[in-house]
Amino acid sequence: MEKIASINPATEELIEEIEVDSKEKVVEAVVNARKAFPQWSSMSIEKRIEWINKLIPLIENKKDEIALTITKEMGKPISMSIGGPSIAINKIKYYAKNIQDHLKEEVVFEDEDEKDVLVYEPLGVIAIITPWNYPIATVFASLIPALLCGNTVILKPSEFTLIVGRKIGELFQKLESFGFPKNVFNLVLGGKETGRQVVQQDVDKIIFTGSVQTGREIMKESSSKIHKLLFELGGKDPAIVCSDADMAYAAKKIVRSACNNTGQVCCAVERVYVEADAYDEFVSKAVEEAKAIKVGNPELAKTEIGPFASKFQMDVCIDHLNDAQSKGAKIEFGGKRIKGRGYFFEPTVITNIDHSMKIMTDETFAPIIPIMKVNSIDEAIRYANDSIYGLTGSVWTKDIEKGNKIARQLQVGVAGINKHGGGGAGSAWGGSKLSGIGRLGSREGTHEFTNIKTLRMSK
Repeated sequence: MEKIASINPATEELIEEIEVDSKEKVVEAVVNARKAFPQWSSMSIEKRIEWINKLIPLIENKKDEIALTITKEMGKPISMSIGGPSIAINKIKYYAKNIQDHLKEEVVFEDEDEKDVLVYEPLGVIAIITPWNYPIATVFASLIPALLCGNTVILKPSEFTLIVGRKIGELFQKLESFGFPKNVFNLVLGGKETGRQVVQQDVDKIIFTGSVQTGREIMKESSSKIHKLLFELGGKDPAIVCSDADMAYAAKKIVRSACNNTGQVCCAVERVYVEADAYDEFVSKAVEEAKAIKVGNPELAKTEIGPFASKFQMDVCIDHLNDAQSKGAKIEFGGKRIKGRGYFFEPTVITNIDHSMKIMTDETFAPIIPIMKVNSIDEAIRYANDSIYGLTGSVWTKDIEKGNKIARQLQVGVAGINKHGGGGAGSAWGGSKLSGIGRLGSREGTHEFTNIKTLRMSK
């Protein structure tokens, strides 16, 4: 039986070896999900909401255990990990409150002879393949609307957070002990090959969050079956700092965005463009902020940055820094692995950079703030849009009207003015270009989990 080792990235010690589910188990999970679909999809939306709401106390009772598991398995500081279960609960509350409105039928055409109505029906079996950086939040972002829309689900969590995935499975096992229909939720554990096996099955849609390369592989595997797809494939997010911005505020928020979760956030700031007459001040304040970040044992409440989740991710960071330095970049602060056990790395501010460097073109996923001087806002916009990615971006200025105009020119899914990252509850989440296909988190996102049918009715 093949096993995957779960390694604590803070200590490099083995936590546990987890058995990989066989291909037969994957096939069985899809078959079972298909069998469970008629009962679950025909259940009233009110009853489905009632069942999913029962997850809230189960998560509450296990939130500390889940948080510590996240911290041990992928290195997220415990002060952040404790927020994971809370995000999951908030997803349940949001969709429980709004799902009926999101699925409300719409009259789109009517005359004396005909009325056309859009209705939103369950799709069937949905496969959800999730990443390691937010191993409960990203699961529930797709899982809850999928289930409430009447679909059954196959969840395949990242091989780097299999124990967290198992904890999610245990929540549904408990729910089933209360009478929740079996096989509405199905869990398969494994690595890349297990993910490929899931994609090869007769599912009705695949939800994937991860790298562009894996997204391409899923598209290729899905081509013969023409699977419906929803992808969030990461980013290389730009921040434009105007000369009239509050430099202390902008530097603090941008550095914290870049370093949050050790930079392992798809919507983290990864490129900063600063107008020339504000450049020196911004760099100085960015260095000051980077120095203030507390790196250390992720199980301690005071820690703000833990280790990379894996050695591989740390190696990407080092490769990007080495490439930049070989082409003339200057390390203003940080730039080194912290000695000792664990994949710890210093928050890093780097300047004298350009778009010939990997650190300005490839997703780094590290606590690095690359800062580039520009001579005008038009130049900043041009550089910001010079990317294969388009997840989120931001503009920093005291002139909100100017910021609004700039933000509208950014080729991204979410553009912020004096804010960076995803929006609040109800806003759409997703990217343009290679950052993804489709949206989550809104009325439009809910419709991703449905078959949108037009009913034509004669009068």
